[in-house]
Amino acid sequence: MHLIANEETIGRLVVQGVVLLQAFHAKHYNDPRGNESEFLRGSFAGWRSTLHTEYHEAAEEIVDRAVAKSGLSIPRGEDCPTFLRGEHNC
Repeated sequence: MHLIANEETIGRLVVQGVVLLQAFHAKHYNDPRGNESEFLRGSFAGWRSTLHTEYHEAAEEIVDRAVAKSGLSIPRGEDCPTFLRGEHNC
């Protein structure tokens, strides 16, 4: 599915994702189990969920662009099928 939004909007969303990934990884590096790390993991999850609400399947294209631009991975747990059920065993 292709994104139906102007490039400026998509670019801003990608930048938001990059900033969230950078913030998460910076906190996670120093304190992987800290409250701030978990807060930022949740912020990324919220951003991603909002993208899915607006852009449906095409949302992952924005997420992929943010990951590629930042060179950072998606916070662990976000890609785990049991994470959304509250089971943090990934």
